Parts: sequence; structure tokens; C-alpha cells
Amino acid sequence: MKSYNFNHNSLWLACKGVLLTGLLGLLTACTPTLNSEKLEAEIQKGIKEQTKTEVKSVSCPKQIKVDKGKKFECTAEAEDGTKATVTVTQEDDKGNVKWNLEPTTAATKSDTDSSDSQDTAPEDSQDSSDAPPSPSSQPADIDPNAPLLDIDVVESTVKEQFTNQAGIPVRAVDCPDKVAIEANGKFDCTVTATDGKTITAMVTQTDDKGAFSWNATKGLISYDKVENLIKNGIQDQEKLAVTPKCGDGTVRFTIAYKGDTFSCTAEDPNGKTIPVNVSVQSDEGQVQVNWNL
Repeated sequence: MKSYNFNHNSLWLACKGVLLTGLLGLLTACTPTLNSEKLEAEIQKGIKEQTKTEVKSVSCPKQIKVDKGKKFECTAEAEDGTKATVTVTQEDDKGNVKWNLEPTTAATKSDTDSSDSQDTAPEDSQDSSDAPPSPSSQPADIDPNAPLLDIDVVESTVKEQFTNQAGIPVRAVDCPDKVAIEANGKFDCTVTATDGKTITAMVTQTDDKGAFSWNATKGLISYDKVENLIKNGIQDQEKLAVTPKCGDGTVRFTIAYKGDTFSCTAEDPNGKTIPVNVSVQSDEGQVQVNWNL
């Protein structure tokens, strides 16, 4: 039995874009500035691939000097004319950057449940991806006179977006019954898939008007990345080209935590099927694959 270890960094799902983040090397050859054209192309490609949204164009500032930790904004425009802000953060002084699409979801509810919910973009949306909330974060005691989030909107939004982005059918999303509207307020919701598996969606309020973002950072594993691990592992150790397969071909992610296992297969050029066992080593996405030839 052969084994291969790999940490694929579990997918970070986020409101309005699968935590549309990318880590890119953008340092230009001659001057210490970022390659804006490459960044624009990568953002456009990433948004299209991860959200299935046609992006007409992405516009970023030109001649951005390399400066670790420095942030700047680009603008993405969809085919229907809708525009969104993309925040770019320089990760180091070598031209590597991280980017993410700003969330545009809002939900408000009066304490008497009489007002309609909103679904509009906040005027000043805050990026919460740099400092995800603790998995145990929950809303504090609520002022009886404070305006409340429309939890029904939060739950339905997370359910729809998680299903669309991860491809995993969701049975229910359960959030705290009452959450006061508070900028930077954080709380957890539990996403339950139709197969009974659960994952935590961490919600952050991005303003004081009911806008929020959410992300799921632990327990989500990409079949595509596991298949790539299997392919490279067998190629490296057995000098054998194989075609791996995990899942049923339609759902490309699975919910799994440390200690969980699942099965994949790999087919060699002669049509022989090689069984592969995948063991999850951590909640953050480290896995070990084992195969028998």
C-alpha cells in the first residue's frame, strides 16, 4: 500500500463568491510594480469559474508599487452592467496578492417582525476574510429595542449560495433566532446537508444596515484537488499515468473532518481500476491518500 500526504487548503466559501480569492505572482520584470493586466485577467477568470457569472471586464489601478500588506480596489463589471468591488491585498514584497469580491447581501428585520427584508449592497462593505470569526462566536445578549436581522433571509441566502457554490444539496440552515443589527457583529449558523453532514457558516455583519457576509472555512474538501493529489502521487511513486475519480461526477465537494475517510478510484491506461482510500488528517483540509496496485 502506498500513501501520499497533501494539504489542499479547504475551500473557503463566502457570500457572493466562494470567497473569490486568488494568490497570484504579479511582480513585473523590470520595475517593482504589479502586473495589473495579469491581475485583471485572473480576477475575471476566477469570478467566471467560481460563480458562473459572465464578467465583461475588470479594471484595476495601474502602476501599483509593490508594498507588503497594501490594499487597493479593482472594479468588476458583469455582462448585465452590474458592478462589484474587488479588494486586493499584497501578501509579500514579491508580487503575490490575495483578492476577494466584496459581499452585497443585506437582511434587516424590526423587533416586531413587521418590516420587509432588504437585499441590497452596503455602501461601505467590510472585508471579513482577513480575520475570520471564531467557530464559537455567537451574538451577545440582545437589547429588546435593537433592530434585528431578518434571520430568514440569512438562512435562505446561505442555503442557496452554499448549494450553488459547493454543489452540495442542503437540507437546512440554522442560525440564532434573534440577532441584533451591529456592524462587525459575528455569529455562527449550522449548514446541514441532505446526507446529514454539517458544516459551520460563520456570518459577519458588514455594516449597521443589515448587510452581511459569510464563509465556511473548515470541513469542506474539493474532489478536484484530491483527484489531482492522487494523479500526482501515483505518477511520482509508481511512474503510472492514471485518471482519478472521486464522487459521482456532479458534486465536486464533500464535507469531511479529521478522522473521516472516503473512497476514490484511479483508472490506469489498460482500464484497470485502482481503489484509493482518502483519510482526512485535519479540519483544515490535510488529507492522506492510500492505494493498492
